[in-house]
Amino acid sequence: MDRNSTLQALCRQYLGRLKPVADKYGLKKFVEDTIVANENGKCSADEQEVEFLSRCCDDERLERAEVPKIVGKSYRFLVRSRLFSKIKKLRRSGVYSKVSSILLGKELEDLYE
Repeated sequence: MDRNSTLQALCRQYLGRLKPVADKYGLKKFVEDTIVANENGKCSADEQEVEFLSRCCDDERLERAEVPKIVGKSYRFLVRSRLFSKIKKLRRSGVYSKVSSILLGKELEDLYE
């Protein structure tokens, strides 16, 4: 799965999680239409937009120890390969972006296949 496909899948996942909240504010139809348009390729989200959706779902942070589980490599491999520097770091010390970690994991998965 390439980077764009991963971003679009994450976008649909986060939009699906936001449906109950959107229903409360009368935006459920808009969210559903956006999911369908994304599935059909009529609209696409970039990395910033997916990170915004992850923040809305309160699912944007990973501790440093959780990154290897998401990326699919060992902690030692990530440190030796200096891959932590490729993951977007958030303001708090030792906190990384979940979306950036998932994208790096897919990139490494494609690289080592």
